[in-house]
Amino acid sequence: MKRLLSIILLTSSVLLGSCATNKVRGIANANSHVTAKRVQPIDSAKSPPLTGPVNREQAISRALSGNPSIQALRAEVRAREAEIAQAATLPNPELDFEIENFAGTGSTRGLDGAEITTALKQSLEIGGKRSKRTRVAEVEAEAHRAELQSMEQETAIAADRAFTTLLEAREIRILSEKNLARAEENLASLEAMLEAGERGRIDVNKAKIEVSEARELLAEARANEAIASSELSGTWGGGGSKITASGNLSAPGRGVSIKADEAVSGHPAIRRAGLHLALAKATRDLEMAKRYTDIEIGGGVRELRDEGETAAVVGFSVPLPVFDRNQGNIRAAEERVARAEAEQRAVESDLLTQFEKLSTELSAAKTRVAEFDSTTLEAARQALQDTSDAYAAGKASLLEVLDARKTLFNIEVGRTRALADLVRAHNTLKTFTQN
Repeated sequence: MKRLLSIILLTSSVLLGSCATNKVRGIANANSHVTAKRVQPIDSAKSPPLTGPVNREQAISRALSGNPSIQALRAEVRAREAEIAQAATLPNPELDFEIENFAGTGSTRGLDGAEITTALKQSLEIGGKRSKRTRVAEVEAEAHRAELQSMEQETAIAADRAFTTLLEAREIRILSEKNLARAEENLASLEAMLEAGERGRIDVNKAKIEVSEARELLAEARANEAIASSELSGTWGGGGSKITASGNLSAPGRGVSIKADEAVSGHPAIRRAGLHLALAKATRDLEMAKRYTDIEIGGGVRELRDEGETAAVVGFSVPLPVFDRNQGNIRAAEERVARAEAEQRAVESDLLTQFEKLSTELSAAKTRVAEFDSTTLEAARQALQDTSDAYAAGKASLLEVLDARKTLFNIEVGRTRALADLVRAHNTLKTFTQN
């Protein structure tokens, strides 16, 4: 019996030691591929909410660190990295223990005539399945990293545009406050002149209507600012409206100079599409390797108790690929390669369209702002001044003055919106081309 146990332990040590060594090597190789690019986990504790003034850099940084979708994808990337080590793991060996010819009658009574077999079995993967399986896991992890990079770019663009919209809303609110202040000042002057008998009640009533309209515009501007604040905080999962924009809404100093093909070729979405294609091909290679059936080998000892002898036993089994040659999965994998190739072309076409659209929007916004600054805004200011002077001299009506003032206000608001469009288009194109 001692001899039997010694043989069992020796066989187990050899097989398990070999498996463990290969397993450690496989995991080490897989982890060496991942270590340099590993996405570190972020602190899961909820950050304190942002309140008060927030500048552009703070808004973008908070969106990149606190956006729930980005946090979820980072966790998925870490999960995919862990699966690389699992994919490189060898199948576990099996321990078989079998007793024959016992608990019967005659010579098989009790255990005196029993035959006891103890063996270890190991499945050997054929066709490079393990390396191909590891390759699939590596490409999946890399594809998720590219998806994370693409999502981070999209989130940065969304936060930047939302911040510009908040700046735009703030500037329009300030213009609306000034507009109301001018209307109230005008009304106070006319009421004083009415008491002095220098102006009629008609002008006072027109001024009151102007004040009412200015208050309505201010209320709308404040509501829009609150909405813009909420939308900006929504980019990092805040969902509140207790932040204000810090900074100025000014025209960008330097343009974006890059060709469309250069911008698109280095875009994260193109890299992601290329990795999806590589993943489809790696999966196809793995499915093709599964055509080859794995071999199971084993070895151990058998004790013949009635004769007091022991003997070695070896064996192997090979499934016959008569019906299942994995042909359906291979065909499906080939179709997914074709799908990934088509999707890659679609992504490239979509990015080129986005680039051209952004370039057109940027050019149009530049033209609008230049027109406001060179001609329209100054003309509206001069028209208000001339009309006010004519009204003071009795050569123009109050209605003409109010119309000139409203025109100037609308032009100031229009310029603010055109400038915001310029900043949005410029910053979006700049981030779009930063790869």
